[in-house]
Amino acid sequence: MKKILFVFLLIFSCGALFAQQSEEEKLALQYYKDKEFDKAVELFEKIQSKKPNSYVYYYYYASLMELQRYDDLEKLCKRQVRNFPNVQRYKVDLGYAYERAGENQKAEKQYQELLRNLQAKEFSVQELYSAFYSRLKYDYAIESILKGRKLLNNDKFLAKEIIALYQHLNQTEKIIDEALNLVKEDDETYLEQAQTAIQNLLQDDEDQIKYNTVKTTLQKYTQKYPSNISYLNLLLWINQLHKDFPEALELAKSIDKRTKKEGLKTYPLALVAAENKDYETAIEALNYVISKGEDAMNYVLAKMKILDVRYQQLTSTSPVKMVDAMNLERDFQKALEENGIHSGTMDWIRKYAHLLAFYVNKPQAAIDLLTHASSNTKDNKEKSQYKIDMADIQLYMGDIWEASLNYSQVDKALPNDALGSEAKFKNAKLSFYIGEFDWAKSQLDVLAAATTKLISNDAIYFSLLIADNQEEEEEGDDEDTTQMLFGQETKNLPLKKYAEADFLIFQNKDDKALEVLDTVIAMSPFGTLVDDALYQKALIFIKQKNYLGAEALLKKIEENHGTELLADDAVYQLAELYEYYLKDIPKAMEYYQKIIRDFSSSLYVVEARKHYRTLRGDNIH
Repeated sequence: MKKILFVFLLIFSCGALFAQQSEEEKLALQYYKDKEFDKAVELFEKIQSKKPNSYVYYYYYASLMELQRYDDLEKLCKRQVRNFPNVQRYKVDLGYAYERAGENQKAEKQYQELLRNLQAKEFSVQELYSAFYSRLKYDYAIESILKGRKLLNNDKFLAKEIIALYQHLNQTEKIIDEALNLVKEDDETYLEQAQTAIQNLLQDDEDQIKYNTVKTTLQKYTQKYPSNISYLNLLLWINQLHKDFPEALELAKSIDKRTKKEGLKTYPLALVAAENKDYETAIEALNYVISKGEDAMNYVLAKMKILDVRYQQLTSTSPVKMVDAMNLERDFQKALEENGIHSGTMDWIRKYAHLLAFYVNKPQAAIDLLTHASSNTKDNKEKSQYKIDMADIQLYMGDIWEASLNYSQVDKALPNDALGSEAKFKNAKLSFYIGEFDWAKSQLDVLAAATTKLISNDAIYFSLLIADNQEEEEEGDDEDTTQMLFGQETKNLPLKKYAEADFLIFQNKDDKALEVLDTVIAMSPFGTLVDDALYQKALIFIKQKNYLGAEALLKKIEENHGTELLADDAVYQLAELYEYYLKDIPKAMEYYQKIIRDFSSSLYVVEARKHYRTLRGDNIH
């Protein structure tokens, strides 16, 4: 209650002070605002002689400076120093007046005297630093902090402030030294502050010269001070920031060994590596944690996670090595034997079934597994999810009607649920695959208003794809040429070929899909399907590790189809390509920014902003 009363009285007294402002003061301030400095000075001199407060002083000082009346400035500052001998600001202002008058020796003498007489008090050091800073005397502001640190015997005092000053002066090495100084006693409470200093340094580092300087310096420090875990943590962080996960893994292992906490750093690194699609490093990290035995931190989590990461690696690769698929099949089977088939293992069951059907050519075994899992649960949503998975496998096998029936049953059972929307969308895609474009479009148009934004977006895309290309074919612009070249009925032929390619991609027959996509482009090289075909080819190239080929195709879409439906998809995919595969962080940030700036209504904006901030270092501590 006393605090509230004090604040109230303070506000009231301030209000009263402004209310009591004399007419002379109001007029002087108006002259100042109107840049009539001669008139302002006359009034300020009168007011200041009666009431030498800081409020009027600063306007008076600024007015004299504008008029270059340096003798009067000197008199004003000296009078203010006499009236307030303990205020450093007026003494700095005196030196600054000398400097502006061209009397540099007198200014230097004044500044040096202030530094020489600095008292061993935090407030005094902070005040002198602020005074120098306000006059843009950055070198002297730094000197005041460094002198103050010696007097206070505190080499971390005003760390943020001195780092900001070094940033102003673009002194990279000093910023790094200051950041590392924060953790030289291996105090982890300063770790985040050190990271922030380095992160700010790297924000304007397109050529990565600063990054390399930071990394080299940290490597030297970790070798020179091997017992300082904070230096290792900083080096681990900087490697993660720039996607160098193999080196980060070695550092994580080293930290775990030295702290005798196996798995503490290695397991989280595995998760970050997997998120960034460096599956090899993620798997190596998880295997390392598992190898340390059941007493290791995160051992159980690592055992559970490794199957998921291996599945992600396998399903994002083309072509898949059969030996890898069979080894993963064996380990999924073993995991389910050990843990059972129930709701808790649903994710494994679904991935195992997908693996069996789409990668090791055991579709019936996959359907049997899903049927068994479905019979083991009473949850209707789980049953529906298994039914969708079974329909996917039936479609893969070419059993169109059974697949459609299962999709329809889920759609009917869960009409207002995301699973129902997913089933309806997959059923519409089935119709698209077999060339029933009108029916597919009617279902897609219903889904355009789906509650699930991703399904809604995909439905709109395919609906427009059908509408655009049916209209183009009905016009018959290139019918004769197409029929002569390909010897087929030409009605909707490019669209049918594109649907065929899309189905081949669904079946993981990527090489055949590439051939059909090339046919689509050859049929209508200036048609509206070109960017769609190029985009699908780019995605396949990424799976095949042909990253430069993918980059070329995506840039072609960006340059030649920048106003079409897939423009934002291509730009976002380019950003991910640079981030995850080509490891070009500045380029990745450029393309994420392009999404935010040029495609503000895109579905990717939220993710692009998140990725951009992560690459800048905001989310890694």
